[in-house]
Amino acid sequence: MVSCHMDLKPENIVFDGLRPWLIDWMAASVNDRYFDLSIVANFVVTNEAEERTYLAEYFGQPPDQYQLARFFLMRQVLHTFYPAVFLLLGSAGKPIPRSENPTLFRTFHDQVWAGEIDLADNAMKGVYGWIHWEALLTNLRQTRFDEALRIVSDRQAPPEGMRWLLPLAE
Repeated sequence: MVSCHMDLKPENIVFDGLRPWLIDWMAASVNDRYFDLSIVANFVVTNEAEERTYLAEYFGQPPDQYQLARFFLMRQVLHTFYPAVFLLLGSAGKPIPRSENPTLFRTFHDQVWAGEIDLADNAMKGVYGWIHWEALLTNLRQTRFDEALRIVSDRQAPPEGMRWLLPLAE
């Protein structure tokens, strides 16, 4: 657990020509380090090679399998959280239709980063919610998801001779 901004988005990152500054700390709290890393990754990480470089820069060394798995799983948590929040906020109490030709996750984030999409707009909030939902569904079908769950759960297993206080769900 570390101090997290919790609302990292292009509007909250100011570049002074030398380094980036994070502003608007109103949502900040202590959270899992992978939360903020995953939010920023939505905007700047486009493939697994960039993911490894991104995490290596953060950790100061190449990420291990556990770090890669934790990062991947946190990104899925965000893909669950964002639809709940953005579909609710964007709905204004009305159903939000799914697009028959949805915008791609990467394309949408590039447009947000470039200031071409304003997420203050309710319709765009709805689109953003559906984009995350589709990303989640795609990622849940990957073998990488099952592998990440295995890696993280193996690390969290109780030491030899000990058992969990409560039984795990089966």
